[in-house]
Amino acid sequence: MAKILRNESSLRRRQDAIRRELEFRQITRIIAWSIVLAIVVWGLLTTIRGGSFAGVVVAGVVIMLGAGYEMRLREIEKEIRNIEGGRRGEQKMAERLAEQLADDHVILNDLDLRIAHERGQIDHLIIAPSGIYVMESKYWAGILSGEADAATWTQRRTNGLTRRVKSPVQQCERQRRMFITLLAKRVPDDHVHAMAVFTHPSVELHIANGENRAFLIRDAIRFINDRCFEPPVLTPEQVQEIAESVLRQQT
Repeated sequence: MAKILRNESSLRRRQDAIRRELEFRQITRIIAWSIVLAIVVWGLLTTIRGGSFAGVVVAGVVIMLGAGYEMRLREIEKEIRNIEGGRRGEQKMAERLAEQLADDHVILNDLDLRIAHERGQIDHLIIAPSGIYVMESKYWAGILSGEADAATWTQRRTNGLTRRVKSPVQQCERQRRMFITLLAKRVPDDHVHAMAVFTHPSVELHIANGENRAFLIRDAIRFINDRCFEPPVLTPEQVQEIAESVLRQQT
């Protein structure tokens, strides 16, 4: 079983912050709509008594503001659901890595690094005698198609709808380049791997030139474990030293 040195979740922190906003808005919802109702009644009475449409205009504006408040509530609820899906995917990935990688592998989850004036968030980093594995995990369902080196891919969801999504391979390659800068040649560049890993049970990958770059979970773990049979490029002491160096780079 691999050793976990960091197991936090920025998604959890983001979800907690959004939940606090949702709870606040739900508490103030009754007050807000009471104010809207009072202004609408005032506007109608003003119009009836004074013959001016100014009250109706004010009431209409206030109703629109109230509708915007409700729309924001719906957006928050949707964002919470999306983040929860991402958290499930990251947690599933972290558990599988810990269970199925060798004892001499070190796992750092949820890193936020600043390296050479660049900032990057890494979902999972595996430091092993065989090299470094920089992982971006996505909990996306449906069929993903496109070119690995393209900026965007097409996602056909299980409900039949399609959308354009940013390529996780490109994101992961950027993180890999940052990490090579941090390592300062302590590990050969070809032993620092960028891996976009898709964790949803209902995902299919149709990515051109995605070999050894876009993975399902089982294939990602197999890719790492297969390299255990190659000559090591890091000693156990170097694995630990690099892990500690990475932790010191946390923003």
